[in-house]
Amino acid sequence: MRAFAVRSFGEAPAIHDLPIPSEDGTFLIRVSYAGVNPIDYKLLDRLTAASTYPFVVGIDFAGVVERVPVEESDFHAGDRIFGMARAHGGYAEYTSVAPGVKTEPLARIPESVSDEQAAALPVAAITALGSLELLGVSANQRVVVMGATGGVGGYAVQMARALGAHVIATVRGDADEARRLGAEEIYDTKTVDAIDALRAAHPEGVDAILDLVSGADAIRRDAEILKSGGTIVSTIHVADERWFAQRKIVAHNVAPDVNPSSSPQGLNEVARMLADGTITARIRSTVELDGAAQILEKLRNGGIRGKAVIRI
Repeated sequence: MRAFAVRSFGEAPAIHDLPIPSEDGTFLIRVSYAGVNPIDYKLLDRLTAASTYPFVVGIDFAGVVERVPVEESDFHAGDRIFGMARAHGGYAEYTSVAPGVKTEPLARIPESVSDEQAAALPVAAITALGSLELLGVSANQRVVVMGATGGVGGYAVQMARALGAHVIATVRGDADEARRLGAEEIYDTKTVDAIDALRAAHPEGVDAILDLVSGADAIRRDAEILKSGGTIVSTIHVADERWFAQRKIVAHNVAPDVNPSSSPQGLNEVARMLADGTITARIRSTVELDGAAQILEKLRNGGIRGKAVIRI
């Protein structure tokens, strides 16, 4: 099978001909589309000599089940499914997923949802859904999404609006996109200090912040605009939970193993949201597998607002 992979430590990822996964007790899926996420190039950067090779890039995928484990009853050969393939990767003609692994959930694709749309969902939509659950977002709350027009941010804005929240977005140069997504207040960090502007606009504080962009030092400024008892979630794992607790703020760091929505039920929920129009896939780029290196580099450099997918 063709796959975008690293064959050994120190090599750059490239298209290679690799064996089709053949482990017993796993699903074999013929991949039609792979989703592209920042975690894809971050995992490449973290490879070491001790990593398992060949390393197939990518996590998100959509496709058709080719083989099911013995006694498996949830899925059958021929089913259209989507999910996460952390062990075998998604940028390949075939991938393999073991049943019941929390960080590799699978779900059926609704009839009204295309494979391309489904491949754009898993990591970003599940992260958005789980983050809003941890934040406890509800109607009439003031919720700030920092980095509102990226993959996760775009889903989070739409989901929070569907919950009835007053959504406040921080962006970098694309206020119109945040407005289209449903944000009611928008602060462009290219022209204003977002924290100062938010503090002036909401002196009583906001209820919750989903911070998709701030580093370990910058995220502490979020405490300036959160009310006592407020909640913050960091998706890049830089929120010091003890430091925020001292300021009567509940902080969470979202990761695959602590995301309450990382499950087949979570995937079913985001697929339902897409099918009923609560969210849109926001696919900005679709490329062939041969263009994987270029689309990853474009994402790394901030050149994609929304989602990108690879047609396999």
